[in-house]
Amino acid sequence: DDTNFSQKAGPVAFREAEEQGIALVLPDTSPRGETVADVDSYDLGKGAGFYVDATEPPYSEHYKMRSYVTKELPDLLLREFRGLATTVASDSHKTLLKSISGHSMGGHGALSIAFEEHDQSSWTSVSAFAPIVNPTLCPWGEKAFTAYLGSVDAGKPYDATHLLQSKSTEISNYDDVLIDQGTDDEFLIEQLQPQNLMKAAKTANQKITLNMRDGYDHSYYFIAAFIKDHIRFHAKRLQSRKEKEQQQALLVGTDFATTAGKPITCKAMVARGPKQPLTEETITVQPPKQGEVRVKVIANALCHTDIYTLDGFDPEGLFPCILGHEAGCVVESVGQGVTSVQPGDHVIPCYTPQCGETDCIFCMSPKTNLCPKIRGTQGQGVMPDGTSRFVDSNGESIYHFMGCSTMSEYTVLAEISCAKISKEMALEKACLFGCGVSTGFGAVLNTCNVQHGSSVA
Repeated sequence: DDTNFSQKAGPVAFREAEEQGIALVLPDTSPRGETVADVDSYDLGKGAGFYVDATEPPYSEHYKMRSYVTKELPDLLLREFRGLATTVASDSHKTLLKSISGHSMGGHGALSIAFEEHDQSSWTSVSAFAPIVNPTLCPWGEKAFTAYLGSVDAGKPYDATHLLQSKSTEISNYDDVLIDQGTDDEFLIEQLQPQNLMKAAKTANQKITLNMRDGYDHSYYFIAAFIKDHIRFHAKRLQSRKEKEQQQALLVGTDFATTAGKPITCKAMVARGPKQPLTEETITVQPPKQGEVRVKVIANALCHTDIYTLDGFDPEGLFPCILGHEAGCVVESVGQGVTSVQPGDHVIPCYTPQCGETDCIFCMSPKTNLCPKIRGTQGQGVMPDGTSRFVDSNGESIYHFMGCSTMSEYTVLAEISCAKISKEMALEKACLFGCGVSTGFGAVLNTCNVQHGSSVA
């Protein structure tokens, strides 16, 4: 039945969902079919399945909407629409990142499903429009729970307010819950009772943003007015979780403790000469020496300087070498004396290091950081001790590039060339800070001299 969300909020909702890069899945409110038990009432039977698994006849045979939404439907999406699986470590470990939202009775379903103890890790975020938040204490809920479950008391596991009240520990999965409620909603006082949920949320330390919208009633068109906010709310959190899980998937099966102190054999794109295509080769990356860090490269960006060097225009360009200097990495192991990072830390390799020594006028300057500490050896394509950490399959050394050489699965950096970053930041975005963002920002401030209040084109 498509006369609810898809028609009433669809035109706005689908455009925004496409813009945000997420899919909308619209399960029905109740089971359908000629053999499905029903009554002549908008708030029971096919008009309102109440998102429970019914235990009482005649509803117990077909009314399993809770299991449908939480188990059957997600499984079907993974099985039939594999493109929705964001992280696939193997065929048996597929991940469907999903959020949940609903209006009125659907809002009750969304909140109660999201707050279930065993389901909290399954849902990335939750929101609702004019939800029934405390159904065991309202006429709609009392009627539904009695018919479907045999008693009002049996409905407590499906009551969002009760679920929050009964939590023994803080719900930490949701940084926020978004709810929109119209002030002119004819059901606000008797049926919806948002104040009950807000009181329970305070006790459970669960943040809920409740927007009371002046002049809005309970109609479906209320959804259309604010659906963009909700889709953006969910898209932001889905994207963030997707990035984190993708990064974690890249490290699945990686045990840094087993490789520390040993040579690592891996793939790298090697530049054999100017104007020659890069070649994928198997190389050996030696362990880091004193003051050095070996990292696993997770994300790479391509800079025009890489192309400039590959085209033979860089006077310091040495071949064969491993290009690349914009990357997001995870520390695999550290050499003697390294204290600023440790295995597992996320770092950005920096062409320009930061020695931080008090006699370095560049590191001590508030205006520049053109630290020359290892500039001499960088220009020679080697590490600070004058040697390379890369060996090809013939046992020949490969030059380093800009002290980074990130077009390899593993590389070795000077400790002072590692900028430690938060693990919360997606490495495919963080990599741009290695050069593109930092040089662009510097150009704006230093070359263009853009100041606060400047007009720019």
